[in-house]
Amino acid sequence: MGQLLKKSGNEQNFSKDLLHGVDEDGAEYFTVKSTGESGMSHGGLARFVDKDRTAISKLIRKVRASDPNSNNLAPCLKPFAGMRLTLTGYSDGQGRDIVEDGFCAAVVEYYAKWSKPRQPGGNIKAQQALKLIQHLGMRVFIHQKTGWKANSGSSIPNDFEQEFAVHKERFTVRQILKIENHPELMSAVQLWQEKHSASRMIFADTNDALNKCLQGLKSREIKKQNNLSKNAAIRDYYDTRPLMDYSAMSKLAANQIRYHDVHPVEAVCKALDLYMPKHKAELIPVIENIYKADKRLKAEAKQKRLAAGIQLSLPLDI
Repeated sequence: MGQLLKKSGNEQNFSKDLLHGVDEDGAEYFTVKSTGESGMSHGGLARFVDKDRTAISKLIRKVRASDPNSNNLAPCLKPFAGMRLTLTGYSDGQGRDIVEDGFCAAVVEYYAKWSKPRQPGGNIKAQQALKLIQHLGMRVFIHQKTGWKANSGSSIPNDFEQEFAVHKERFTVRQILKIENHPELMSAVQLWQEKHSASRMIFADTNDALNKCLQGLKSREIKKQNNLSKNAAIRDYYDTRPLMDYSAMSKLAANQIRYHDVHPVEAVCKALDLYMPKHKAELIPVIENIYKADKRLKAEAKQKRLAAGIQLSLPLDI
């Protein structure tokens, strides 16, 4: 079993097998280095949904003991009936089981939608957590907490396929962020602008707020710092993790605007507090333009197939 070095705060703990992240409230996150499989401790999951550890352990026992074909579980828990629910072969620093990420997500949904709180508003934290993980996915959310990346020990057959796989993930997240494909934030800003008869400057102000929260600079300042042209789309030069941060922030800010009529700039600040409350703004490193990388990798993959007959496990189309 993987044993962890003990550290405090949000520092990442490294061992032979696991990466470890800790929130300020004590919620713990774990990722298997070689596979990316992730999970949370019982206590960490309890803190995540504002319940006590006993309630989480009781729920786990109930789901494990349930008949997969006939049970009275909430819909989000039914797929897990009779299953182990923990990462096989791994434990936290105290030797306790780690609850696997898929079931963690189901538990969040259960407490946000299906359980009855003892007092009004008792599920607010679970509801907030659900909004976050619905957009990112629980595993990606935990990866953000533990710092795991696809090239940090995963077993991909060779260097080229590993680079291709990492690029595919990056490309997919970038496509989600493109306004024409996924207009989460700007469409919400447009509704707010029309409702309040605000100046169209609100679009630029919101984008500047997003960049300042994450990087401490406005878009034009970021371009100048990185020697990018004025017409460059700065997110075409970011790696997957920063793109995920922008994506999550955009989704959370859009929800604040749509459902609570929050001023867009204030909504971005609220999104940062929810997603990364201890974040310190710093310039994000730029890498190869994503579309140039896409063209290069596809051409290289095609050459490998034609010249050497290599059967890559990754498709040419992304």
